[in-house]
Amino acid sequence: MLQKLERTIYRGEYNSDLYWERVDRNLGWLGNSEKEQKERQEKLRDAVIGIAGTGGIGGAVALRLIRMGVRNLKLADPDQFDITNIQRQMGASLVNVGRNKAEVVAEMAYELTKDVNIDVFPEGITMESAEEFMDGCDVVMDQMDFFQIRNRYALHRAFRKSDRCRFMFKIPTVGHSVFVFTYTKDSMPIEEVYGIPENADITPEVTRRLMERIMPELHEFPGQDMLDHWFVDMERMPIFGACPPLAEGILVERLAHEIMDIPGHIKLPVQPGYAVFDSLTWTAKLVEKAWWAE
Repeated sequence: MLQKLERTIYRGEYNSDLYWERVDRNLGWLGNSEKEQKERQEKLRDAVIGIAGTGGIGGAVALRLIRMGVRNLKLADPDQFDITNIQRQMGASLVNVGRNKAEVVAEMAYELTKDVNIDVFPEGITMESAEEFMDGCDVVMDQMDFFQIRNRYALHRAFRKSDRCRFMFKIPTVGHSVFVFTYTKDSMPIEEVYGIPENADITPEVTRRLMERIMPELHEFPGQDMLDHWFVDMERMPIFGACPPLAEGILVERLAHEIMDIPGHIKLPVQPGYAVFDSLTWTAKLVEKAWWAE
């Protein structure tokens, strides 16, 4: 473990025999020959994946990716664990209350196998750190806080400038649903998706616009008045604790499909389209264009 620019940097020692033994059960689903299987696994092994936001979804995804055989992560989160995080977030515990989320998740991820490389950005994504975080990434997940606007825009601008990063996912949980928003170099940029100035104050109007864009579909229960109480009055996003693990699985599966180029995987709509799976109604669908973009 090295210290650089006050950031924790893990550099693991790679053992080929150990690596292939620990990912062995992946291989049967990755090809019709040992050569084909290993080539796909190597794509995952060698990819650099950035996770901006290591809370309920991002933290679990980081650990799952390491178990799957990813060896290169960048993790960013400025927040510290609190008591309310224990309900759903990987790394949250009474012992870790008050500790930086990215630092804790990186520590846990490294201890799983000790053959991984992890760069930690405990300051999170900022106007100053966005391009450095994006540098070298093949894929980035935007799991930043709901109310982030300026710093999220900075991350997406860095993505559009990157010659290497292929795409970005943003996967929020909404009640009992998981939405998959995909950004590519040709998709609608997030500034147009949100339609909010980057220096906007978090007013009720701005919050409702964010709700529309991040939650394009809602159930009738609970009602809008209660959602307004949480999002607008308290400026707090409610999250049902059973849903982040669902999002983790969907996110890691889709990342693997794209990075490994697994035959048969369909392309998801890009912004302003999305994919959604709802566990309450047990339905899934692809939406080519959100209602607000019609």
